[in-house]
Amino acid sequence: MLDELTNDSKFLLSSMYKEYLQKRKSGIDRNKSRKFGSEIDLHDDLMPEWLQADVHDSIAELIKLKYLGSITGDNKFTFIMLNPKAIAELETTFKDKIDTVLDYAAKIKDVIPFV
Repeated sequence: MLDELTNDSKFLLSSMYKEYLQKRKSGIDRNKSRKFGSEIDLHDDLMPEWLQADVHDSIAELIKLKYLGSITGDNKFTFIMLNPKAIAELETTFKDKIDTVLDYAAKIKDVIPFV
């Protein structure tokens, strides 16, 4: 359940899910749509206003709770991907509607004091 996540991780996960949905709607296959590159890529592409260390910490939380998969090397996460568990929970929560995901992300962002 998303309730076990910090607000930071909820925001990152919902932002990743929005990107996943946009990729799928563009005709990109499911496997490629789930992939997000490295934590540096996630920081630069989705969370540039966050500190890199905060992106790393949220990714670690999401991996621990099995929402994300990754390969770890040199204290960095690479080959980050949304796990089917995350997609299934987010499909149930948001019904694959990007507007609903955006509304949720905006509400979460409002309660994160530093963003």
